[in-house]
Amino acid sequence: MNPHLHLLLLFHLLFFYALRRLSAASPSDDIRSLLEFKKGILTDPSRVVDSWKPPPAGSAACPRDWRGISCDNSGAVVSLALDGLGLAGDLKFTTLTGLKSLRNLTLSGNAFTGRLVPAIGTMASLQHLDLSGNQFYGPVPRRITELSRLVHLNLSRNHFTQGFPTGIWKLQQLRVLDLRSNNLWGDIAVLLSELWNVESIDLSNNAFYGGISMDSGNLSSLGNTLRYLNLSNNKLNGGFLSSNSLRVFKSLEVLDLGYNQLTGELPPFDSLYNLKVFQAASNQLYGYVPEALFGSTMRLMELDLSGNGFTGGVPAINSTTLKLLNLSSNALSGSLPPNLGICVSVDLSKNILSGDLSVMQYWGDSLEAIDLSSNALSGQYPNEASQFANLISIKIRNNFLVGSLPSVLGTYPKLSFVDLSLNKLTGPILPSLFRSLTLTSLNLSGNHFTGTVPLQSPHSTESLVLPSYTHLEILDLSNNLLSASLPPEIGNMQRLKLLDLGNNTLSGELPSELSKLGGLEFLDLSMNNFKGRIPDMLQPGLKVFNVSYNNLSGTVPQNLQKFPSTSFHPGNALLVSSDALPAGDNNTGFSGSRSHHLKSSIRVAFIVGSIGAVMLVLFATMTLYIVRTQEICGRGRTTGRDLKLGTFGSLNTFKFPKDNAVPTSMSFSNDHLLTSAARSMSAQKELLTEAVEYGYSDSKGVSESSKLDVLEDCPSLTGWKSSLGSPLSSSPHVIDSHISEQAVKLDVYSPDRLAGELFLLDDSLIFTAEELSHAPAEVLGRGSHGTSYKATIDSGHMLTVKWLRVGLVKHKKEFAREAKRIGITKHPNIVSWRGYYWGPREQERLIVADYVDGDNLAFYLYDNGTACSSSRTSSAFLTCARISAAAAAAHSVDSAAD
Repeated sequence: MNPHLHLLLLFHLLFFYALRRLSAASPSDDIRSLLEFKKGILTDPSRVVDSWKPPPAGSAACPRDWRGISCDNSGAVVSLALDGLGLAGDLKFTTLTGLKSLRNLTLSGNAFTGRLVPAIGTMASLQHLDLSGNQFYGPVPRRITELSRLVHLNLSRNHFTQGFPTGIWKLQQLRVLDLRSNNLWGDIAVLLSELWNVESIDLSNNAFYGGISMDSGNLSSLGNTLRYLNLSNNKLNGGFLSSNSLRVFKSLEVLDLGYNQLTGELPPFDSLYNLKVFQAASNQLYGYVPEALFGSTMRLMELDLSGNGFTGGVPAINSTTLKLLNLSSNALSGSLPPNLGICVSVDLSKNILSGDLSVMQYWGDSLEAIDLSSNALSGQYPNEASQFANLISIKIRNNFLVGSLPSVLGTYPKLSFVDLSLNKLTGPILPSLFRSLTLTSLNLSGNHFTGTVPLQSPHSTESLVLPSYTHLEILDLSNNLLSASLPPEIGNMQRLKLLDLGNNTLSGELPSELSKLGGLEFLDLSMNNFKGRIPDMLQPGLKVFNVSYNNLSGTVPQNLQKFPSTSFHPGNALLVSSDALPAGDNNTGFSGSRSHHLKSSIRVAFIVGSIGAVMLVLFATMTLYIVRTQEICGRGRTTGRDLKLGTFGSLNTFKFPKDNAVPTSMSFSNDHLLTSAARSMSAQKELLTEAVEYGYSDSKGVSESSKLDVLEDCPSLTGWKSSLGSPLSSSPHVIDSHISEQAVKLDVYSPDRLAGELFLLDDSLIFTAEELSHAPAEVLGRGSHGTSYKATIDSGHMLTVKWLRVGLVKHKKEFAREAKRIGITKHPNIVSWRGYYWGPREQERLIVADYVDGDNLAFYLYDNGTACSSSRTSSAFLTCARISAAAAAAHSVDSAAD
């Protein structure tokens, strides 16, 4: 054979051998890359990567038996999926750049840390990248836009920061972009205009900014494909999408723009026929809600426009698809809608809806949750509304409902949550509610219910047949007129976590069966007429305990002495702790009746002494006044205007600039309330009811937040929760020194800026906290109890709004109790209250009363015109006498209430 042929054949053999070796190099490189990647995994609870071991010599190159690894026909690794395995470690993404054929990289649902390095841009074959639910940090590298084959990009729920890189238009194959729950930012209009043919975009919970009122031409690349768009919880501002822009999104099914700062009115929404979910909660939108959203031409299933400034009425719901409707915390008015279609959950709370509840009998039987709280609804709950077989939660708190509880409430087979508190309901409490096998929370506080706690038969001493188990966890019957004793059957309600029977007229001894409530965390029996000893309370989780303002005696059980003295006193004069002298019947010699007589005598003595002390102070004040006026007459004249401007002696509270300040807007904002440069110092009369504001002191030692803590610990009670507006953060602590005589507009950053609740003491004047937020107002003055403002609501009615000093009011129940007492006080020298506002924070306590035009008390005592005349002296005595009469009237109301 020709030697040249031998050499040629040998050359070919060597060439094919080299090609074979070269083709086998890729899988071996993949294995080396994966083994390097494995070194970064420090925590592996399921021992997943224990199977990642170097294959023996001569075996197949693809590690097919490695968990989470997939290969193609050539043996190259094409998928690395280790999602939801609890893995942790500091990953080096550079170790994965050797996987040249990798198409799928999924590491979601672990606890990996590390940075996303620019070298990831070299993984050109990558189509699916999911790093969600980890702890990766740092910026998103710009080179990620070089992954031209990428279809799915999910970096959500990490700690990525800085601006999202531009140039994403290069990813022409991208269909899913999920960046939610990071700290990324960028101009939203720029980002949206760069995306092509994407079907799902989720940028929620970031810091993207800018407006969405873009030209339809910049959105045309998304119009035919986009089905899901979530931009909620960012910093978007400006107007809403225009009608032309909306028409571009022909395939859009979900649109979520909630919790931004968008303003303006909504477009007609008559072109989004495929829209199923629309959420725009907690923005600054206003105007009428488009009727198309309630019509039958759309496929809308969920609508949430809560926390805005929408006005107008709520029309009938003719949609055949709408199931979840939330229009809470707006300014909607009118009556309830006559038809709710097939809605499952309806939240219309915190509006100005009025009228009665009779239309409820025409609502559908599909309803599971109804919230009509904090409106101006009146009348009775219709007993004809028997169709709610699926009803789970009903809340109609803080309205003007009257009458007794309808028996139909006890017939709803799935009812779990009932809140009818803060109404004017009367009569007995339905016993059937305590026989329910599904009820977990019952709040009937702040009404006028009478009778007993219905755990016993009304016709005999036999107990009601309670079920062997009950799911009731929350029972709040406080602030009613319940009487008689607390039945021992209370011990059968062993799932109770919160029991509040405070401020009733319950009597008798505390049943020892209270110790059977093993899961109890909150117990308030204060402001009743209980007597006898306190039973042992063995509950390990008891956090709040209050029996003050009763007639209890004996020794406080050892396991209750961890609670502060305010849990037992005031009241309970014969109750002592174990380290003091014993206080039993044998030692004191007092019976229960004598103890009650002693308490009544103490009250009478306190009232008489208080009136006497007021008269003595007034006499001393007038004596000092006569001496003072003589000094003033000798030294010179002081004008009434000087007194109004606070320049008289120790009354100099405010300082003024030499030049007139330019007025600016006042605001119930997150920064402050009415602390801008524009202040009006027209001295007006302060609320005369300050004389009884001492009643708001911390007498009970029970924080309302403690009750909320117990509610939050009950997951079964939080299933139906309406959207909340932005909370008001602070009350006025400092009054600006720049004063103007002009009234100004109260600007708000959110229509629901007053995020608490406004309680009206009568229904002769109806307004909301949101309306009060927008009311033009001016400063009247500042006293020891807080700052007063004059506000004019939409109806033209003028109110005096007093923002109470921080720390003056701590407990909502005591505050409400005193407010109701003062609200019913009728005296020509006392300004009755219209209502009060209770915010979510300690510094958000407001008193609302009718505005009285006139000057302050100092002006009448020291006015220049007659300051030294005998007629002025007699007039001052007359003023003091009227104040004394007003104080006596207030004391008489307080005594009668006790």
